[in-house]
Amino acid sequence: MKRRNFLKLGAAVSALPLIPSSMLAADKLTALKKNGEILTAARWGILKASVKNGKIVKSAPWKITSKIPNTLQNTMADLVYNTRIKAPMVRKSYLADPDNPKPELRGLDEWVEVKYEDAIKLVARELKKTREQKGASSVFAGSYGWQSTGNVHVSRTLLHRFMNLTGGFTGVTGDYSTGAAQVIMPHVTGSNQVYEQQTSWPVVLENSKVVVFWGLNPISTLRVAWTSSDEQGFKYFEQLKNSDKEIII
Repeated sequence: MKRRNFLKLGAAVSALPLIPSSMLAADKLTALKKNGEILTAARWGILKASVKNGKIVKSAPWKITSKIPNTLQNTMADLVYNTRIKAPMVRKSYLADPDNPKPELRGLDEWVEVKYEDAIKLVARELKKTREQKGASSVFAGSYGWQSTGNVHVSRTLLHRFMNLTGGFTGVTGDYSTGAAQVIMPHVTGSNQVYEQQTSWPVVLENSKVVVFWGLNPISTLRVAWTSSDEQGFKYFEQLKNSDKEIII
């Protein structure tokens, strides 16, 4: 199999938010080319993907579990076919002269599709040039992005491993999800509770008198989960709403 075809196959498979291991058998993958429904899961819940002539045409929740609709559960076809960059793209001025890329044209310049091999050479050239001229600390490798639920890829971890092997870089501390909380929570609760076992909702409902919501929109954030949302959080918010507790937002 040619490298490009392998990458295209990998992209097609990884485009599904999460495929259970039981679906990775050859006969299950073959089913992707046919008509019917495939059960899968993503951070925004358990989904049914409808396939027609080998193409995902729509998605829907596997089961309605909440009174609050989650519109993210209907977006799989768009995510797979309409929002993905299917090949490396390089700014036209940079491609014409990498040493005089005309940064003033960023946001205005055209984008040109190039082969993977050419894109890799351009990146390698810039990394080498930047490190030689300004040192390893001048290379920023943040690239903070979500990973797949099944850890098929963890973009930042993979990038950092590569950058360490090739000469070093400047990274980041914390993350964009809980950056402020990681700093302040130890002073409030004595621990970094955002990534530790948290107080469960039944305990909160049974024992609290005042509940404070600070810097969040729970109806929005509950549409997704660290693994796959079971949408149980909405149920607890309904119970909280109907309780006699004081709620401060």
